[in-house]
Amino acid sequence: MLVWAPRPWGYFFVIASALALRRRILWLSKVPKYVVYALLVYATAFVLDYISVGPQKTDKAWWEVVVLAPLAEEVVFRALPMSRLPPPLGWVFAVFIFGALHPQNPFLASLYGLALALAYLGGGYPASAALHAFNNALWLYLGTSLF
Repeated sequence: MLVWAPRPWGYFFVIASALALRRRILWLSKVPKYVVYALLVYATAFVLDYISVGPQKTDKAWWEVVVLAPLAEEVVFRALPMSRLPPPLGWVFAVFIFGALHPQNPFLASLYGLALALAYLGGGYPASAALHAFNNALWLYLGTSLF
């Protein structure tokens, strides 16, 4: 359960700020092995999450969960920290802080954060945002269609 949830305009502000600050967006310009690692870590985290927690119902609008949240969170937790902070600190922010701010299951959220960080390394912001949006869409679908 999130204690603080920003208004949708907050997401737009974060996205607009990121686009203004980001010098370049890389799409598959680095070694693709990171994308493979990201998908393996993601699949492991997904199976563990599904077994231990199961799909969660949400009352938020689908566009907020599937579009706005992934775009904003990828700016805050991957694009800015991993491009502006030294590597160890950027990774800590991208993985562990992301997990800590998803309190339902911080360990599994950190695994998702690791998968997203690897996707960011392999394909830049678009890759991590796409994986994040896919994850949220899948959980939203499972949470609304199975129960």
